[in-house]
Amino acid sequence: MIQSANSEAQTAPKESKGRLSWLVTLVFRLLLLGVGSGLAIILGIILANFYPSASANKPLLLQVTDSWGKGVPVIARNSGSTPGTDTANSPLQLTVEQKQQAQAELTKLQDQQQTLQDAVTTLETQVGISNPTETLEIRLQSLSQQIQAGVAPSTEASAANVSTNQTTNSSESVLSADKLKVTLPSDALFELDNSILRPEAGLLLDKIIADLRDYPSTTIRIAAYTDGTKEAADNRELSFRRAKSLEQYLANALGDEYRWLVVGYGETLPLVANDNAANQQRNRRIEIAVVD
Repeated sequence: MIQSANSEAQTAPKESKGRLSWLVTLVFRLLLLGVGSGLAIILGIILANFYPSASANKPLLLQVTDSWGKGVPVIARNSGSTPGTDTANSPLQLTVEQKQQAQAELTKLQDQQQTLQDAVTTLETQVGISNPTETLEIRLQSLSQQIQAGVAPSTEASAANVSTNQTTNSSESVLSADKLKVTLPSDALFELDNSILRPEAGLLLDKIIADLRDYPSTTIRIAAYTDGTKEAADNRELSFRRAKSLEQYLANALGDEYRWLVVGYGETLPLVANDNAANQQRNRRIEIAVVD
C-alpha cells in the first residue's frame, strides 16, 4: 500500500513537466512561423522591386482587397465642373435674323472703337506722347494727366466770325489768360458732318468734367472748329451746333452754377493748312477752357 502511493506521487510531476514542455514548443514554433512569414513577405517585396514580374496580373492580395472595395461608392473631389456647367457654356441657338442683327451691332461697335482709337492717337500726337501698346483706358488717363500738366496761359487770337446764332453769353469778351484749356479732336466726339455726340464720347468728356469741377462758378468757353472742305457758312453752322451739343452735355453734368460761352469758328483759325487728310483731321477740333 505504501509503494503504490509513492509511485502516483512520482508520476504527477512528470506529467506536469511534459505539458509545460509541449506548450513552450508550440509557442516557439508559432513565433518562428510568424518571424519566418514576415521575413518572407519583406524578401518578396524587395525581389519584386528589383525583379518585377512580366505578367500584368495583380497579386492575389491586391485582387482580394479590390474585390472588397467594389461595393463602396467613390466621390470625386476637386471637380471643377458642375452638372449645369455644360448647359451654361453651350452657345445660344440664334435665328438667322438674330445673328444678322448681332453681327451688325458688333460691326458698329468695332467701327466706333476704331474711330475712338484713331482720335486718341491724333490727340496723343498733338500733346506729344505715344502709348500705342497700352489699353484705351490707360491712354485716356495719360492724356488727361499730360493735359493737366501742360496747362499754361494762352492768348485767344481772335473772336471774329462768330455765328449770329450764339446765345447772349457768347457776346462777352474773352479773357486773355485761361485757367484751364483742353483741346479735343472733333472726330473723337462727333460723327463726320454731324453734331450728335458719339456714345463713346463720354469717356473723354467725363474726365474733363472732373477737372471743371475744380473751377466752380466760372465761365466756360466752348469753341468748335472745322476743316475747309465745305462752304464757310456751313462750317460755321456745324461748328456752332457742335459747341452747343457740348454745352448741353457739360451743363447737365455740372449744374447751373457755371456760365457758358459758345463759339463756332468754322474753318477759321486752322492749326495747319487744310492740304491733306491728316491736317484736316487736326483742324477739326474742340476747345474747352475756363476763362474766368
